[in-house]
Amino acid sequence: MKIRRFRRDDVEVIDEIWRKHHANDFSVPNRNNLVIDAVVEDSSGTVVAYGQVRLFAEAMFFLDKDASQRNKVEALKLLILEAIRGTDLAGLEDLYCFIKDPQFATLISKHFSFEIVDEPGELLLRKV
Repeated sequence: MKIRRFRRDDVEVIDEIWRKHHANDFSVPNRNNLVIDAVVEDSSGTVVAYGQVRLFAEAMFFLDKDASQRNKVEALKLLILEAIRGTDLAGLEDLYCFIKDPQFATLISKHFSFEIVDEPGELLLRKV
């Protein structure tokens, strides 16, 4: 077995592996913003696996809990809009938030078009 960089002529076999084994689990990954883009071949040179590591944006917000409710809401709104803008400018497709408070996660999801991926309060995803 050996690992090597992805080549354009690998697309067909990777798509075949995906359709046969993974199409029901997740969509075919795109090849944008990659740090790692590799295939594994067996001893006969047949591609047996494909892997990638993608860059993604993670939004982190720190609010002064002593601030007025109005100021916290306005500050959060401005920070989220800036996170979305920055993610878009960087050409990244997804913006993630890891939020432990289920009520806060639901609030962010509802008002800013984030999808709750895990249990409420764990992972939110926004397609930019």
